[in-house]
Amino acid sequence: MKAHPTLALVVNAGAGRVRPAIVERVTRTLERRFRVEVHVGSEPEEIGLLARAAAQVAEIVVAFGGDGTASRVAASVIGSPAFFSVLPGGSTNHVARLLGLPGEPVRAAQALVGPVRYRRLDVGRVTSDRILLFLGGMGIDAQIVADASPNVKRFFAWRSYLLPGLRHLGDGPWPFVVEIDGESREIVARTVLVANGSFLVHPHFQLAPDIDPSDGYLDVLCLRPPNMAGWAELFSWAALGRLWRSRFVEHWRGRRVSIRSRVPAPVEVDGDRCANAEELTVVVEPKALTAVVPAFSRGIGEA
Repeated sequence: MKAHPTLALVVNAGAGRVRPAIVERVTRTLERRFRVEVHVGSEPEEIGLLARAAAQVAEIVVAFGGDGTASRVAASVIGSPAFFSVLPGGSTNHVARLLGLPGEPVRAAQALVGPVRYRRLDVGRVTSDRILLFLGGMGIDAQIVADASPNVKRFFAWRSYLLPGLRHLGDGPWPFVVEIDGESREIVARTVLVANGSFLVHPHFQLAPDIDPSDGYLDVLCLRPPNMAGWAELFSWAALGRLWRSRFVEHWRGRRVSIRSRVPAPVEVDGDRCANAEELTVVVEPKALTAVVPAFSRGIGEA
């Protein structure tokens, strides 16, 4: 990497933990090493357009916001000459944790100013302009994402999902057909998750063993507790960091995943609630994204 490459900072002004004063401090920190241009947006489509334009002129494009912002920016960087990175500005910051960055934005900026390395990541292609960078699915996970108040997320971060989670435990189940690499399974489930990352909400809550975001595969988890007693058992395993050991969890792996519902079901991709749909299809693009990460820390799921 050059001594002073150009860096575009794409800021989501609507993200829960992004404030003008923090943006200014982050910018000053990054300017110790980079020539920085700041691009501020607030709507998902605007973020994507800003990132797409920045990727044509900057050597590094950094997303400053939550996981949805990181996903939009990453989708715009793929296929361009630019590298990708992220600063944590959301409630869960799955992607920042995945890349081994500190959970505080100024400290994360300081990490990017120091020694860095490159990490190749898979992505899941959803549409021509939308990718799954960390986690998505159909079912109550989307209900929970939609119901988490932005104001609450500003103060309680990932804990803001606990109350909506309890509120939606009784939703569903939905009848799904899950097709993985051409093999179909009919199931009835509360939610079906497609994972490129290995944990949910916090690194302790591992989804399954050996999930690797650069192995060329997507992991699929079906959660099908039949009642509240089933949820209690599932949560007990989750609290132990062994969610996959619950008898109400099924785990598969593949390169092309299609989830179809016989009735429209809630959908979310990287923490962004989408419109209810009857199908979510995700196709892995192996090592399609090159991320700039701290040289001396390991990201979640990294060997």
